[in-house]
Amino acid sequence: MRTTAASFLVVTAVLGAGSIITAQHSPDLTKINPKFLMTVEDAQKLHAAKDAQGPALSGNASWRNFVNIIETRLRAANAVGFVKNAWTFNRWSTTEFPDTSGWSLSSDGKPIKVASYGANSGTTLPNGVTADMVFVDLGVPGAAASLAKTDIAGKIVVFQTVPETEKTPPAERIYEYPGDYMYLSTPETFPEPRAPTKVTRTVTMRSEMRQHSQQIARLIEGKAAAAVFVFDASYDRLAGLYTFGVPANHQMPTLYVDRIAGRPLVADAKAGKRANLKLIGKIEPAETWQLIAYLPGRNFNTPQDEQIMFTTHTDGPSISQDDGGFGLLGVAEYFSKIPEKQRPRTLMFFFDNRHYMPGAERAFAKENWLEQHPELWNKVVATIGMEHLGQLEFSEQGETFKPTGLVEHSRLHATNNDKLIELAIKAVKDNGLRRVTVEQVDRPGIHGASQGAWLGLGAVGRTRGLPAFATMGDMGAYWGTSARLSRFDAKHFVDQVATMAQLTGELMVADLAAIKPAPRKQ
Repeated sequence: MRTTAASFLVVTAVLGAGSIITAQHSPDLTKINPKFLMTVEDAQKLHAAKDAQGPALSGNASWRNFVNIIETRLRAANAVGFVKNAWTFNRWSTTEFPDTSGWSLSSDGKPIKVASYGANSGTTLPNGVTADMVFVDLGVPGAAASLAKTDIAGKIVVFQTVPETEKTPPAERIYEYPGDYMYLSTPETFPEPRAPTKVTRTVTMRSEMRQHSQQIARLIEGKAAAAVFVFDASYDRLAGLYTFGVPANHQMPTLYVDRIAGRPLVADAKAGKRANLKLIGKIEPAETWQLIAYLPGRNFNTPQDEQIMFTTHTDGPSISQDDGGFGLLGVAEYFSKIPEKQRPRTLMFFFDNRHYMPGAERAFAKENWLEQHPELWNKVVATIGMEHLGQLEFSEQGETFKPTGLVEHSRLHATNNDKLIELAIKAVKDNGLRRVTVEQVDRPGIHGASQGAWLGLGAVGRTRGLPAFATMGDMGAYWGTSARLSRFDAKHFVDQVATMAQLTGELMVADLAAIKPAPRKQ
């Protein structure tokens, strides 16, 4: 019951496997206290410090700076139990946009403006590789598969990528605007109809990047000299694009060209003219690590301890592809201001480093701390994921790529339980979170249509049948190293942190039986 003299509640809760405990908790757990929250100014300074050294790709100097900032602040917030699960890998790199000195292209003796490179794609000699070109239109079914090895051996292969189309399998299609949902905030900022509608053009370029990845093995087997992919995108949108999903290190020098620069290149390739392609890459050993830390609850280090696991990745090419680490920090700092005895459950923070490593997470599964220590899951009763925070929406208008004046659409996922969905919608409303859809992917949305897929590391809770929330912004303008501090909105970031902090508090005090998700259909 609530007392008038004390700033805490005394409640009786049913926790775990039927155990009954009497617990006290602060009202600041489930209603955000602005005094405890990271300020907009602090969020801006943190991201400026991250941005100052460019993209934070696993193992590079910028990434080490980013992770060290997180660790330093976590220690100051009284987090404990730090683990650095470190290993060394072969890191490939070249110059990063806007420094294009490591990559260039000329066709029939004329320079071609290059927007970016294919990640982990090897190296040429310092003067590049000169060869005849051959053209492949990926919009023609079977065009790439029909190429004989003799067609591409020793040649520079120029691919014309195709945007997302209605021919794409339904499971791989994307939405221009949100798909179906349980709740949509600030609906007036989305066009009518607001019911989900599949679109016939690429929104995120992920489809076109996938087309590159699908050709790597064929190019290597056919002993091509190099490759160029012409994207259906403006230069500003394509600049600094970093390949995703991230391929393993390989030797097939690859460059990316926008649609305007690509027009004369395609014409020359169709005519079989010669080109010179330069990509100077290097491979060197680099240390990287997963960071694990705990903000203790009142039962920490006892058999009664229950934990909420937070997940994010710490590596990525842009200002906010990988800033979930700062989001987790914001949540940790909020709860550090509430006495440990009033925190019913422990917060476990898992900062993963593998998203943009060669081959991504799947290539380093054996190194993963959670795979090495499956017993850690024994105490985990819920999970929260945070990625892609504080993003601004951009729109391609002709050959310009401009901010729309709105924040980027984001998604807040909840596992399949009515109470969890109710709590997610309440947190969005309470904290004024803009342009977010609350989604539950295991049931139809309010229009009766699919709510799509649960992407990101936060999906691990759903996979394991746990109560879970996760938030992530869409990636319309954030795939490349050109997305710097000017594409970040600190107020939106803080609103997202507040929303997820409120949901964290709800999970801290929840009756686990009441929020148990329904079994997933296979």
